[in-house]
Amino acid sequence: MVSSAVSTFLMMAKTVFPAFIVATAVGAWLESRAPLHRITHWLQSRYAIPLASVLGALLPGCACATIPLTEGLLRRGATLGTLATFMLTSPLLAPQTIILTYGLLGPHFAIGRVSLGLVGGIGIGGLVALGDRLGWLQLPNAESPPSSCCSTHPETQPSFVSSFLSILKKLSLYLVIGLVIASALTVVIPPDIIPAIVARYPKLIYIIPAVIGIPVYICEGEEIPITVSLIQLGLPDGPAMTFLLGAVGTCIPTLIFAKKLLGFRTTLVYGVYWALFAPLAGWVFGHLY
Repeated sequence: MVSSAVSTFLMMAKTVFPAFIVATAVGAWLESRAPLHRITHWLQSRYAIPLASVLGALLPGCACATIPLTEGLLRRGATLGTLATFMLTSPLLAPQTIILTYGLLGPHFAIGRVSLGLVGGIGIGGLVALGDRLGWLQLPNAESPPSSCCSTHPETQPSFVSSFLSILKKLSLYLVIGLVIASALTVVIPPDIIPAIVARYPKLIYIIPAVIGIPVYICEGEEIPITVSLIQLGLPDGPAMTFLLGAVGTCIPTLIFAKKLLGFRTTLVYGVYWALFAPLAGWVFGHLY
């Protein structure tokens, strides 16, 4: 079992690390090179949450690659609600997964994934923003500005290299920890167990994504052929959409990163929200189609 966990970790690392490095570079660019006035204005506008959901949908990347981008937005002054929206929609609505969903599951699943994903992302952003305004939720160490050159000189920006190394230093350990936990759980609860459980207890599909989908790391795109197999087993479209959304809406590495960036309370709200929203979204999709 240990050797299987190690090989699974290496496989995940091979998939995730290149995207993580690219995303770290983009996050560093946001802090060091992006037009300061425009970025700050956008992040503080009344449309920040809807725009964050669209931005997340346009950027390709897995759940782990989303985090350095979130860190870059955090360093530019993004609010809790904006960050939560971006973190949710980016892995869920990555362009390559939408294309694959269209190709393997058809246009109604692709449209449903995009529309429900945007609604879910805006919903979590609004919920977290409300908690932030009421003082229930706040960024870790909210009493001090984010650690960067901009914290003491708001009109200057750090160099790309210093920003890149700072983000990498802050997040790389959490990436490794998240992948270690995810690889161990994937060995204990492999994804191919899900079709077997659904075949035996099909009505539990509205619960299974929250119970199995979160601890088991499923790379973006991998959930689509699994969903195809579930439909071939006779699963209705509604529960299939629940799995499609629930399996990648969040995962162990994402939650570990989220706790570091957003704090424990926000991460708890984030996880519970998606565990409830995915079944509800599947139910709505099933009744609409």
